Amino acid sequence: MKALTPLFVCVTLWALSSCSPKVTSNVIHRVNPQEYLDDVVLIKENEPLPADAQWMGSIEVKGSANYDKMAEMTRTRAWTDGAKYVKISDFKTDGVRSDIHVMNSNLYWADTTEPNPDDVKVIDRNGNVVSSYNTTGGQPQIPEIVSPLSKLGPNELRVFGGYGRRLNRIDPSLDLFAKQHNKRLMNGEIIGMEFIQFFDQSRGSSGLGLRFQLMHASSADVVTVSYDNGLTFTQGILDETVNISYIGPVYAARALSRNGKHLFEDYVGLGVLLWYDNGTINSDYITLRGKTLGLTTGFNYSYFLSRNVTLGAEVSFTSGVIRKVTATDGKETVTQERDKEHYEGLANLGVCAQIVYTF
Repeated sequence: MKALTPLFVCVTLWALSSCSPKVTSNVIHRVNPQEYLDDVVLIKENEPLPADAQWMGSIEVKGSANYDKMAEMTRTRAWTDGAKYVKISDFKTDGVRSDIHVMNSNLYWADTTEPNPDDVKVIDRNGNVVSSYNTTGGQPQIPEIVSPLSKLGPNELRVFGGYGRRLNRIDPSLDLFAKQHNKRLMNGEIIGMEFIQFFDQSRGSSGLGLRFQLMHASSADVVTVSYDNGLTFTQGILDETVNISYIGPVYAARALSRNGKHLFEDYVGLGVLLWYDNGTINSDYITLRGKTLGLTTGFNYSYFLSRNVTLGAEVSFTSGVIRKVTATDGKETVTQERDKEHYEGLANLGVCAQIVYTF
C-alpha cells in the first residue's frame, strides 16, 4: 500500500493542475496595448469582423471554466499582446473529459486607415468610432460591439435626500415627558448636495470636492407651563426644531464596474458642523446655537440610467460634539461652556436616495 502512495499523489496533482485554465498565445505581429482593457472589443463566433481588423495571432484557453471566464481570460491576454479585436472561433470540450473546455480565438490589430465616405461608422457607447464597413454591394450586418464605458467625466454633481438618525445619548436624569420628546427629535430627514472634481477620467480615480448636508428634525407636544414662582399655570404647545448642518471639503474615490453600469464611491471630509435648536411655547421662544469641527464619511452606489446620469443610494455618518452653546430668548444672549456631562452630541447616520450627474 505504501508503494502506491507516490503514484497516487502524482496522479492527484496532475488532475488538479490540468483543471486550472491555461492560456497559450501565438502572436506574429505585436503592437502597443490599448490604453484600457475595455478598449479591446470581444466579437462572438457568429459575428463578422470589422473592416479594419488585421490578423496578428491566436490564443487558446484550456481548462475547467465556463464560457464567460474563458472569454475574459482571452480578452486580458489579448490586451497584453496589443490586440484591438478578439474573435472567438470555437468553444468545445477537449474530447477527453466533459468538464474540460477549450476556447480558440483569433487576434486582430486595428488598421488606422481613414474610411472612405461610403463607409458606415460603428459608434460605441462613449461616442467613439470603433470600426467602419463599406456599403458597396449592399447594407452589411453590423455586429454588436462589446465595449463597456471605460471613462467618466471628471466632474460630478450629487443631490441626495432620505432618513437621518441621531446617535447621541439622551440625558437619563430627564423626566419621562422630556425623554419621549427628545426621542422624537432623534429621527429626521437628511438633504444635501455635493460637487467633486476627480483628478482623471479613468474607471478608478480620486478627487476633491465640497459637500453640504442638513439633518432636520422637529417635534410638537402639549405642555403645561408655570409662571410667577409656580402660582400661575397655562397650557401651550412646545414646538422644537433641530438642524445639524455639515459644510466642508471632502476627499472621494470612485470605481466603475467592468460592464460600465455600476458606480461605487466613498468619501471622507473634515469641515464645520453647525447646530441650531429652536423651541417655542406660545409667544415665548429660546434658540440654542453652536458650531464645531466635524467628520463626515460615507459610501454610495449608483446605476447608470444614461451616459451622464446615475441613480442610487448612499449611507453616511457624521460626527461632532458641541461644547460651547449660545442661547437667546429675544431679550438677552448668553454664551456658556458646558461641562462634559452636558455636551451636545451631533453624531448622526443617514440613508439616502441620490441622483448623480457626471460631466
